[in-house]
Amino acid sequence: MRFIWTFFIFTLLNSALANSAESNKANFSLKIKGVYVGNLSFSGIQDQGIYSVEGAIKSGGVFRLLNKQEYTAKTTGQIKESNFIPKSYVEYRDKKGKKSTASLSYELGIPQIRLYSPPRKTNSETIDPKTQKGTVDPLTAIYATLSDVSNGKLCELNLKVFDGKRKSSVKLVPILKERKGLIMCFGEYKRIAGFSKKDMEEKTRFPFNLFYKKHSKKKYELKKLIIETIYGTAVLTRKNNKN
Repeated sequence: MRFIWTFFIFTLLNSALANSAESNKANFSLKIKGVYVGNLSFSGIQDQGIYSVEGAIKSGGVFRLLNKQEYTAKTTGQIKESNFIPKSYVEYRDKKGKKSTASLSYELGIPQIRLYSPPRKTNSETIDPKTQKGTVDPLTAIYATLSDVSNGKLCELNLKVFDGKRKSSVKLVPILKERKGLIMCFGEYKRIAGFSKKDMEEKTRFPFNLFYKKHSKKKYELKKLIIETIYGTAVLTRKNNKN
């Protein structure tokens, strides 16, 4: 299930939210071939072009007994002209008891590695952070992807993501179609560099569909994401908020 967690930690869409004070919370379940395998949640706030987010991805159900995984992170940054510009990012991962931590800061849009534990294994193909200007951290990408769209600009994206080791990209096509009362658009996730040779030989491009519910002329809420993986169909579904 390595790819599933990598994909949902490294993704997706630039939803370009408004600059006024706004709080966003969401909770999603992840199923593969109809079997529940985990949960994704985040809580973020935006005010005057500044954003701050906390998020988590945790394995669940029977899958947790077989392959316990957990990812938690925090990020802060700015939003300028509908673009997310990270300022700081910290993540914690626990995969079957193997724990890791990473911390990045950003100067003029260029990521700086403050901590990477265990240390990165470097070779001739290791990505130099100085070449990654304009990339965003994984949690910023998740937050931008799954938050409500409030400016009506749906599925316009060409986003690069860098976590201090791996780089990926996501591109969305603003061709919208209606499916059972939801608005659907198309996208593609691509592994670029920093992944293992096995990952790159396995598959590098993963097409997917996003499904939105329209609340008004400009506001859309992401309800579901479907992607075909090497393990079968994976579906990320939004849970209803409980008061």
